[in-house]
Amino acid sequence: MGFVRFGTLPATIGAGEYIVKCPSCEIDRWADVIIISNYYHFFYVPIFPIGKEANVYCKSCAMKRYGMAFNSKLISNYEEVKKQYKHPWYTYIGVTIMALVVIGIIAAVIF
Repeated sequence: MGFVRFGTLPATIGAGEYIVKCPSCEIDRWADVIIISNYYHFFYVPIFPIGKEANVYCKSCAMKRYGMAFNSKLISNYEEVKKQYKHPWYTYIGVTIMALVVIGIIAAVIF
């Protein structure tokens, strides 16, 4: 039996200051938001991204919340903001390698 390392890892995409609905205050407040991209890896080689989450630091009540869903319930202008925070290119390396292998096999069979 060999030693296999796989699972998920985070990658910070970016940070900004947005108006969010604070889970503690339950009011729309300014907060610092750090966006994290989670991706699946095999032997520490990224295979594909699996989602995004946000770490929120409310400026009003100083509440810190980690691992919140990065969606329209959190940030009021989500549609504008989500364009700024895309998954990093390197989280698609595994999918790209697999696609190249499949294309190579198909090309070898055809030619």
